[in-house]
Amino acid sequence: MDKEKVIKKIKQGAPAASAIVVAACIGVSLSGYQAPVYEAQAQTKETKTTDAEEAKKTESKVKGSFDLADGIYKGTGTGYAGEVTVAVTIKDKQITAIDILSSSDDAAFFNRAKAVVDRIIAGQTLDVDVVSGATFSSNGIISAVKNALTGEKDSGETGESQSENAAAQGSALSLADVQDAAAYKDGTYYGTGTGFGGTLKVKVVISGGKITSIEVVENHDDSSYLNRAEALIGNIISSQSTNVDVISGATYSSNGIKSAVRDALRQAAVSGNSQSVNAKTEDTSKTEDNTTVKGNFPYKEGIYYGTAEGYNGEIEAAVVLQDKSIKAVLVTENHDDEKFFNRAMDVVKNIMKKQSTDVDVVSGATYSSNGLINAVKNALKEAEKVTNGQTTEPDKEEADTSELEKAMKEAEELKQEDYTEATYAVLKTRMEDAQKLLDADKTEISQEDVDQALENLNQALALLEKKDDGKDDTTVYKNGIYEGRALCRPDEDEDFTAYNLTLQVTVRDDKIVAVTDVKGDGDSSNDRYILRAANGTSNKKGVTSQLIEKGNTEGIDVVSGATCTSKAILDACENALLSAKRQ
Repeated sequence: MDKEKVIKKIKQGAPAASAIVVAACIGVSLSGYQAPVYEAQAQTKETKTTDAEEAKKTESKVKGSFDLADGIYKGTGTGYAGEVTVAVTIKDKQITAIDILSSSDDAAFFNRAKAVVDRIIAGQTLDVDVVSGATFSSNGIISAVKNALTGEKDSGETGESQSENAAAQGSALSLADVQDAAAYKDGTYYGTGTGFGGTLKVKVVISGGKITSIEVVENHDDSSYLNRAEALIGNIISSQSTNVDVISGATYSSNGIKSAVRDALRQAAVSGNSQSVNAKTEDTSKTEDNTTVKGNFPYKEGIYYGTAEGYNGEIEAAVVLQDKSIKAVLVTENHDDEKFFNRAMDVVKNIMKKQSTDVDVVSGATYSSNGLINAVKNALKEAEKVTNGQTTEPDKEEADTSELEKAMKEAEELKQEDYTEATYAVLKTRMEDAQKLLDADKTEISQEDVDQALENLNQALALLEKKDDGKDDTTVYKNGIYEGRALCRPDEDEDFTAYNLTLQVTVRDDKIVAVTDVKGDGDSSNDRYILRAANGTSNKKGVTSQLIEKGNTEGIDVVSGATCTSKAILDACENALLSAKRQ
């Protein structure tokens, strides 16, 4: 990660006060300096609004009107290369889920087309727009859903038979020419754009003020199209401009490369009034009486990351070391209240002045102050590791798959003939997804992916419908997914306005196996408390994980700092269980 990326990260995550400190430190201390970066604890977090998120925002506003009994319906449509099979879940006349059971289409196009699933659920209608660039696959999904709900079949003619050019699924917009910069600063720069399959990232090297090399370092496009599109890299270098023609037959990938290169060049551009780039600057490491304080950190120069617990969650800081001194402390992430955190930022100034982490906390902002101090300390520990020749990458922890393995064992013991075809088809798909993770190297998969697979598998198990065998069910609760709702009330401090909290509880065999979609209809400032209560902190389990461990609402501990929200989650779960209780 270079200096420009750090600055970009600050703009994304840091509060106003942090940005001011960062700007001062970078502008004065690091002029013309390209520091190596050692990122051991920090992870870049990007927030993107997806179709799924948009669907969640509008789902509660749109009511379905599908006159069908609750259950799972299976349907088939025709995509680009062949059949697309889906399972559609109906509850209370609404489409609550659409699972893709099988498809013959190319993964790059089909994954793009899956966005229509979110559009159908969000609008509770089949009259949705197809995804540009994946028209045939999109229509295949829509046709399959229609077949599941109405029995209507499409023509059966594949998109391949309608078009001789497999790459012609939709068209890409051309990029307009841009004004090239007058000059570029030497260095290595990274930029991102959007190819056909998603984010595309390039590395651009500037030497002697010229573009000398361009390398695609990350992409999600099909290799055949990307390899074709990479031909324009030579054209960009030879013309020293991104105003070049796209490569025929690889328009999306070509435009992704052009956009990414332009993003990198914007960072390298020297504007007309940038004479101060190499000017001598004032050292920021001075005390109030203007006495220069030199640091004594015997570490390699670079940018190091550290994280520590603040009041409302983790605080992440980047520490820039140069000439054995801390030249900048950049706050890249925090979740604390702005008024307290801004006050706590005084410890950063004091660390800079004293060139030491042995500074006093700020009265009235103790937790945030300690979080900042400890984050800097942890960054310096990483600097020590690098200097001593230890790896800059943290040892990857193995994902815990024990719960997923347990759920898989339970699913494998079930007999397919005991359940309806549609509900077992969904379970089979979820089992296949889970098995892929279980077969993978545990250091190469994320805990988040494992947890999501477990949630999906548990929901599929809960939604299984048995064939009628004439026997009475003795369980207290019906298997299924139930909505819970509760009023989140403030305590005696009354530091927030009461709001409604909702969630989804998955019940199987009289146990809570999943708690999802925890959200409130109040002010957005409540969101961080909801996250804290649901997910917990680095040293405190969240309410949802406790509920799943115990399988019920008895003996659940609230999360400090989010007590009211924790109680509301428990109340909502109790209400969901009332809905699930057999009459």
